[in-house]
Amino acid sequence: MSLQPVLIAGEWRDGHAASDSFTAMNPTTKTPLPDRYPVSDYAEVELALRVAQQAVIELRSIRAEAIGHFLERFADNIEARREELVELCYQETALAKEPRLNSVELPRTTNQLRQAAAAACDRSWRHATIDTQANIRSLYSPLGGAVVVFGPNNFPFAFNSMAGGDFAAAIAAGNPVIAKANTGHPGTTKLLAELAFEAVQASGLPQAMVQLIYRTRPETGLKLVSHPLVGATGFTGSKAAGLRLKEAAEKAGKPIYLEISSINPVFVLPGALE
Repeated sequence: MSLQPVLIAGEWRDGHAASDSFTAMNPTTKTPLPDRYPVSDYAEVELALRVAQQAVIELRSIRAEAIGHFLERFADNIEARREELVELCYQETALAKEPRLNSVELPRTTNQLRQAAAAACDRSWRHATIDTQANIRSLYSPLGGAVVVFGPNNFPFAFNSMAGGDFAAAIAAGNPVIAKANTGHPGTTKLLAELAFEAVQASGLPQAMVQLIYRTRPETGLKLVSHPLVGATGFTGSKAAGLRLKEAAEKAGKPIYLEISSINPVFVLPGALE
């Protein structure tokens, strides 16, 4: 079995330094798939955060149209490799190729990327507020740090950490993304990362605009969401894991968006759920 690389600082880096690794399983045959994926340690996570911060600085001098071009190009890349994506995703998840993956979820994914591209270009996401009576003028802006995205196992395209709604929104708003692949479909996420990185290079965006790790130890994940350089976290998954991450982020004053099975989606700010 080959050990797959992580994408950090614009490079596919050898994962052989990882202290541990895992394999995805084929749910149909109950057998492991051929590739192994590294478990990133804290040093690797911190490196991703540092180079993402450099991307934040570089983005200040890049036109919004370049971000829109990236999202459009990424959607095109996904459609160009749709057969490969659908086949790999089927092997990892056993979700039906038709209509689920090919005709429903993949088009939903490319559509939301293109909607995000339009929002990036027309800046509609900024929601300018001018209240002359109260003398209040406000405007949304990038977060000033990377957005970390944890994707779920049950929507491998539309909620994927490297292509889903949280990813698209973060990029459209001018934030670099560190994607943490779901361990149920790491190969699908890696292929999406390859297509995203091709689009980054074609669009002239910072090399660290998109980065990919596959798994961390629990304590490393808690440090990741609470790190001073993190702008925010988007998490879709189990209640137990989500609330642990929420607690760590909240203590550090870092916003985290949770979508978990037993509560409605909520943008969590410090003290909001106390």
